[in-house]
Amino acid sequence: MRITDILLSPNGRITRLGFWGAWLAVMFIAVVAGFSLMTLAEFSAQRGGFQPPVMGDDIYGRFAWIGLVLAVPVAWMMFCVLVKRWHDRGRSGWWLLAALVPVFGQVWALIECGFLAGTRGGNKYGPSSSRGRYDHALHFGDEIPEDMA
Repeated sequence: MRITDILLSPNGRITRLGFWGAWLAVMFIAVVAGFSLMTLAEFSAQRGGFQPPVMGDDIYGRFAWIGLVLAVPVAWMMFCVLVKRWHDRGRSGWWLLAALVPVFGQVWALIECGFLAGTRGGNKYGPSSSRGRYDHALHFGDEIPEDMA
């Protein structure tokens, strides 16, 4: 599976390792974008250059609207990664709403997605995403059983 499929499509499944890798990649993208915006805001304020609409009284408020625009693709990437992980656990992507429950739901979703193994073999969300020592023997050819499709 390509990285663009992992980050931009909610279809399919990913392993725990793929989940953590994608999660770290999205966090890296968000941090780099945020740092770049802060640097750009400081540079622009010093030079008296580009003056975007102001959302606050300080320098960083000038570029907060760009941060809001960047939050949409970052949120979509996180959504796609979480839905794929729930699929690997054999559950619907709607289970990510459990994380909206303060503390308990967030801890439970983290344990489910980040630490528990996915279902072995294919399920109704696709073929197995892992290539562990047992998976290759269980489903030759990555076929989904017809009763699960």
